[in-house]
Amino acid sequence: MLRILSLLTGILFSALVHADYQFGFANTYFDYLSWNQGTQGYNGIDVSEDRDDHVTWGIEAGVTFDWGEAYGFMEAEKLDKSADVRSQAFKVSAHYRLGGEWTVYGQVYDYSESGGFVDEQNRVLGLGYLGISTETYWFKPFLGLHHVTSPFNDPFGNNISGFNGGMLGWNLGAFFSIGAADFMFTHWNEIEFARNSEYADYQNGDTGLNGAIALWYDISKHVYVGIQYRYFANKLGVDDYGDAIIWRIGAHF
Repeated sequence: MLRILSLLTGILFSALVHADYQFGFANTYFDYLSWNQGTQGYNGIDVSEDRDDHVTWGIEAGVTFDWGEAYGFMEAEKLDKSADVRSQAFKVSAHYRLGGEWTVYGQVYDYSESGGFVDEQNRVLGLGYLGISTETYWFKPFLGLHHVTSPFNDPFGNNISGFNGGMLGWNLGAFFSIGAADFMFTHWNEIEFARNSEYADYQNGDTGLNGAIALWYDISKHVYVGIQYRYFANKLGVDDYGDAIIWRIGAHF
């Protein structure tokens, strides 16, 4: 899969050079995350100490060309905490059109903590679809093979890296108005299934759920705010269901 992802990266870079630009955006933001549920880890272990409210700074950007689209973000998390517990995350994803609305879809998500407690990279490669979109709403699903790399082991001492089943996901959203106020609703969701046995032990199940539902409002041309309901199950080290609220203030470039 690594060779395939490298090839896909090369194809996307070549496409950028010869692409017809259509749309793009870039934002920077501060988040405040407040945990609600999700304090029990593997085999009932209390992980509440890792569920402290915290501040995150991030940047994100997205672009659409005639060949498809790409999106990415980078985040520095727990900025209000000591340096030894801070964490970093980045994600890149892309749809590359196969001559129509069907696409080759790929994504890479990397997360690490300064204290070394978590260090994991997830990669997905598969098919996507861009045909359910208008100027006011969009629904962009994908289905792909999932590969994970991490130095960590499951509770029985077995490394969790390798082929990790599949992932079904989507990104959807819509613009709407209430009176004179304009809003944007978004929802991203990822379902992991048929995990390898080591990762299933590490993350408390053969399947996992990860996503967020959000509402956004532009205060001005350059400043926006948002609230997200962040949810997960058998993910982020939590056994069963967990969730959080994320408050955001950001700026459009």
